[in-house]
Amino acid sequence: MATAIREEKEVDDRQVLGKALFKAAGALGISKADAASIVGRERTGISRDGIDPKSKAGELALMFVRIYRGLYAVVGGDAENMQHWVSTPNKSFGKAPREMMQTCEGLARVVMYIDAIRGKV
Repeated sequence: MATAIREEKEVDDRQVLGKALFKAAGALGISKADAASIVGRERTGISRDGIDPKSKAGELALMFVRIYRGLYAVVGGDAENMQHWVSTPNKSFGKAPREMMQTCEGLARVVMYIDAIRGKV
């Protein structure tokens, strides 16, 4: 009985993270396919199976959602400003954050940048 509940919770966690990734991507003006590529998975696999939060893809998805949440706080939830920030070249990165997020290192740099900005707000 306890095993069945634990398995159901793990499935739910996977589905929640997959949906959170896609919702965050949509709010940032990033396609589901591009978001899936950022975390190293296929869009259809994420839609079907979700993302295990304990996996490498799960860690990357959590970082992506963290970027969304941080940026949401900085711009007050203004979707147009969030999309503009993600798509506009940034002097600190030398390119747009959207391009930076294509690698693990770039994703981590964007997370740190947003965290630093939030610290000043």
